[in-house]
Amino acid sequence: MRKEMKDDNEAEVSNNGYFGQVSNSSFSSLLSSKDRDFLLSPNGAQVKVSDIEGKVVGLLFAANWYPPCRGFTQMLVGIYEELKNSDPQFEIVYVSSDEDLDAFNNFYGNMPWLAVPFSDLETKKLLNRKYDVEGIPCLIMLQPEESNKEDGAALRCGVELIYRYGIHAYPFSKDKLEQLQEVEREKRDNQTLTKLLANKHRDYVLSQAEQRKVSVASLVGKTIGLYFSAEWCVPCAKFTPKLISIYEKINHELAKTGENDDFEIVLISSDHDQSSFDSYYSKMPWLALPFKDPEIKNLAQHFDVQGIPCLVIIGPDGKTITCHGRNLINLYQENAYPFTDAKVKMLEKQLEEEAKDFPRLVYHEGHHHDLNLVSDGNGGGPFICCVCDEQGSSWAYQCLECGYEVHPKCVTIIGRDNNVLLGR
Repeated sequence: MRKEMKDDNEAEVSNNGYFGQVSNSSFSSLLSSKDRDFLLSPNGAQVKVSDIEGKVVGLLFAANWYPPCRGFTQMLVGIYEELKNSDPQFEIVYVSSDEDLDAFNNFYGNMPWLAVPFSDLETKKLLNRKYDVEGIPCLIMLQPEESNKEDGAALRCGVELIYRYGIHAYPFSKDKLEQLQEVEREKRDNQTLTKLLANKHRDYVLSQAEQRKVSVASLVGKTIGLYFSAEWCVPCAKFTPKLISIYEKINHELAKTGENDDFEIVLISSDHDQSSFDSYYSKMPWLALPFKDPEIKNLAQHFDVQGIPCLVIIGPDGKTITCHGRNLINLYQENAYPFTDAKVKMLEKQLEEEAKDFPRLVYHEGHHHDLNLVSDGNGGGPFICCVCDEQGSSWAYQCLECGYEVHPKCVTIIGRDNNVLLGR
């Protein structure tokens, strides 16, 4: 199952990636039709399209049937209401991909902004084509004509910016994003472990194993994993036991070389209440930020955490090594330590050598088609393994008919038949 994943270089906002040369013709020509010059409002009234001329307008492409749309919409409601209170020159228009009118009404009933009528299929199709919408949720930000005449650029990645900056991205202009980008550069350049984990009210983290507080200063100089997780998260429930095992193996190996205590993990919890946090953390052998600590939100924003579980690795110098520690754990287990580029390149080279002995074609008991060996260079790349539900990259066994993919390690040899390797 193919899933888009970001690499470390994509953590920086790039104007080239966020703006597209899409003409910002008047909103009337965009959002009206020959039979309609209005948009729907939450109270059922009709609002003239001409009433939003001169405003910053976000076009929200979403649907009730897709869980990420529901999650993002809930967040966007809070951002929208806060912005509207401070600047009425902002509006959002919902462009629905709901399956029927009842679904549209139920989903739109939770939204405080305007909407293209569900029945106007032609306008919705035109907007999807115009802005080349390939996935939802998608939030296209349009500037007022007079502030955007120089290049007619539309901000194309509003969803990521809302997750990352919240209201601070407003008014979603090129100048504003350049300012945010500069602030991020300064934060990365000046990043230290103390700045990440401590604040003026707290200079410690919690230790479950020792039932005490551990000073952040004592962690400086170590490799630290920031583990964003929560008890309610199903993928976290699967990954956490694996991470505990890997954590213990890494520290066991370090102890053999006299480098014990050089690797530590800190839980950054998204649990909903103290009891859930206590229950979840009680199973873990590492450190944690206190429940509901204000730095949790700051860290999630700083590292652009859009989903959990997420494992961010901080080096001994306090700088970020990678935001994809989970993926590296899944690929290389304890061998991934210390997660540096040099170590990953060495492991990739080893995997390339091992792959020379991989069979080109296998039959997997859990699937009804032959699976072909693929890599980054011939149809492979980041994926979610259909056996273990974990991330993978580079080499995979892929069904060319339906996209089913598994890690090579998830195929167990049980025999051969007509030159096809059988697996289970």
